[in-house]
Amino acid sequence: MSVLDKQEITLIISNLIMKIIEQHSPYQWVKTEEAFPHPYKLDRISYDYSGEVKLMTKEEFQEIVANLGKKEWYSSKLEELLESLYINQWTATYVSNCGKSWINYMNLLQDKFDEWKYKHFQLYDEDGNEVNEGLEDRLNQILYDFIENTSHEIYSKKILKKWG
Repeated sequence: MSVLDKQEITLIISNLIMKIIEQHSPYQWVKTEEAFPHPYKLDRISYDYSGEVKLMTKEEFQEIVANLGKKEWYSSKLEELLESLYINQWTATYVSNCGKSWINYMNLLQDKFDEWKYKHFQLYDEDGNEVNEGLEDRLNQILYDFIENTSHEIYSKKILKKWG
């Protein structure tokens, strides 16, 4: 793909979300405090507040969907939905007392979109120099516009089918 076709790219983004839904059961983040020995003071205990994830129930999912749009810091209900659904994987943060960052559907979408983007467009040369100035920004803007302007409903319904 060499020409930037917004409609084709939005279809690809939608398909990426559908694949994420098919491949990953939704988990919910739960706040926890995990005690561990302080690394420098032998008589002290420290805590990690990364939390954990647990497999989401149908009722928990329905509650998330029912409350979409009530949190003002999301650009759309779709963004809020994708940010609220986790998988049972995390990445290290290297931050004291919060060592795990749990991966959510939005993280997966961004990763899958980046993989697709770098596979189909030559954005950088071998030295890491930008080849087509602004192309990556335009591609990312298509993703952000999709997230901001697309309804969550078709994706919510597909996730709901996981419980039968």
